[in-house]
Amino acid sequence: MYCMRCGVELQKGVEKCPLCSLRVWHPDLTEEKEPAPYPRYTEPETVSQEGLLFLVSFLFALPLLICLLVDLRLNGVVTWSGYVCFGLLAAYVCLCLPLWFRRRNPVIFFPVAMTALLGLALYVSLKTGGRWFLPFAFPVGGALLLLTEAMIVLLRYTVGEQRHRALYILGGGFIALGGLCVLIEFLLHVAFGLPMLWWSLYPLTVLFLLGLLLSIIGLCPPLRRSLHKKFFI
Repeated sequence: MYCMRCGVELQKGVEKCPLCSLRVWHPDLTEEKEPAPYPRYTEPETVSQEGLLFLVSFLFALPLLICLLVDLRLNGVVTWSGYVCFGLLAAYVCLCLPLWFRRRNPVIFFPVAMTALLGLALYVSLKTGGRWFLPFAFPVGGALLLLTEAMIVLLRYTVGEQRHRALYILGGGFIALGGLCVLIEFLLHVAFGLPMLWWSLYPLTVLFLLGLLLSIIGLCPPLRRSLHKKFFI
């Protein structure tokens, strides 16, 4: 496009001639709109988290109700459907319940999940007539709960900017986990009469050495810096 007065070639989109200041307009000419150099930004459609959780809850509740109704219809009492119901409830508590909250604090939700799993184990023990819950499942589950909860609390509230403290916590956790293996073998001997083969000494040795190694790395700053440069840890 050119200026009607001085004939200077004009760039598209200018309103006045840069030479004679004549307003660029002609009634018989229409301005051609060039395509945008980039596509218009459109916000992506987001799925409502509450709606998705309601859908997942429905998918959990549907088989639970179907199994319960079928069992009552065939047997008149709750028999096999109890295992399904308690299993689905425990899975829902562990997997879906934390998603209903915006602040998912593992300090709170881990004991809730472990309680649901222990409740499932108690139901199975009572329905099958077994006597393994109190002498075996409860102390093992309780020890695992206390150990993991202690590590979560320490990692969450005591590490801060001093990341090397996490090495001490993880090292102590591995050593305690090795001790838990010894406790499991002892409780198997007490609850079920299994012979003490001392197989637990193998995981105890491995976990103790691993925990000791992490503690040494935490105590030695040059070693920490060298490992951080090589392995980004």
